[in-house]
Amino acid sequence: MIVYRSRVIAALIAGTLGAPAAAADPATPAKTASARSARDSAAALRQAASAGDAQAQYDFASALACGRGVAANAREAARWFGRAAQQGHSRSMGVLGWMYMTGQGVARDDAKALEFLGSAAEQGDTAAQNNLGIVYAQGRGVPADRALAEKWFRRAAEQGAQDAQRNLDALKSGPGKTAQPPLPALRT
Repeated sequence: MIVYRSRVIAALIAGTLGAPAAAADPATPAKTASARSARDSAAALRQAASAGDAQAQYDFASALACGRGVAANAREAARWFGRAAQQGHSRSMGVLGWMYMTGQGVARDDAKALEFLGSAAEQGDTAAQNNLGIVYAQGRGVPADRALAEKWFRRAAEQGAQDAQRNLDALKSGPGKTAQPPLPALRT
């Protein structure tokens, strides 16, 4: 089985994307302080992101994707990942590519997925390299190409990406090993 590895949308795994952010238990001061801190952090990130800081745009988009300090909103997250990607932020490119590949927060678009994943993978983003390997292994929007899948899995695995190593092993073990994988967890 091919395994996704990405930095995006852990809330998808938990099924909380798009659900209102959980309110802290007001009876627990630590939870209340933690929720307030998360809201304050998200507000500061939004301010820095609005000023054009690519890393802040990525961080704010991640907060939106997971509902950390703000209500989860995949569409808004995609918009902020896109802003950072326009500035060459490789992690944002990789996440946005995954979002286009899976249709999370954006309309599924294999061509855009390939474009963003390819750009991030060329910049050395291991999650994007792994996901690009999946694109080629499964023939998602492109003809299936085991050699290209192996190339991208190998590049990520050589940088220590364990999921990519498992995918490389699965690819080498023969046909039929590229089943639809589960959705990825956010890795920040």
